[in-house]
Amino acid sequence: MWPRVNNSMLNYIRNLFGSTATEKHTTDDINVIWLHGANQTSLSFKYLQMQTNFTNEISINYSSMNRFQDNIEMIVDSVKGKGPHFVIGHSMGGLYALHLTQWVRVVGGVSISTPFRGSSTADWAKYIVPSYPLFRDIGRKSDPIREANEMQLQIPWTQIVTTTGSVPYHNGPNDGVCTLASMTHRGDMEHIEVAHTHYETMCSDNVAEIIKRKYTHAIQLKMQ
Repeated sequence: MWPRVNNSMLNYIRNLFGSTATEKHTTDDINVIWLHGANQTSLSFKYLQMQTNFTNEISINYSSMNRFQDNIEMIVDSVKGKGPHFVIGHSMGGLYALHLTQWVRVVGGVSISTPFRGSSTADWAKYIVPSYPLFRDIGRKSDPIREANEMQLQIPWTQIVTTTGSVPYHNGPNDGVCTLASMTHRGDMEHIEVAHTHYETMCSDNVAEIIKRKYTHAIQLKMQ
């Protein structure tokens, strides 16, 4: 369902960047926080970062072998006191981005292919691989999904919905990983459909342009 990144690869990424969060600061503008998807690393954003070229960036790396709560605490510790923030999250990273709004000042966000309703596939997969935290954390009745459903966004937020790459073992039309129903679940955010698969979206010029527009909009609102 989700490609695995083993511990050796994760350690390599950590050693490469020196920590679980890397930062680029050239102005006092809004920080852009990049939150990757499950079993990925911040390298998955490399193309989008090159195309958007934001001045202030924080790239987070977390492990999907950790519990959601442990990861969100680590993310909060990495960015607290450095806001305001604009958040960008791919897949599971979008769920972390949403939860982050409860802890630090976030002025806008873009989630990409995020299953805000949870995953029915994870509901049964957790019984097959009970030791895997991700399946427990992304199920439709999991604590992270339940808590997210209780949150009401008061900031501009765009969900990029990926619409191609459907496979038969998910419950309904999907992008190869997440169902369209789960991606369009929330009513407090804008939905923009793109004809990409779950992972093609990470190397999309169209997605990069959407991110830049939404970031500019957040900047304009902040200045009002």
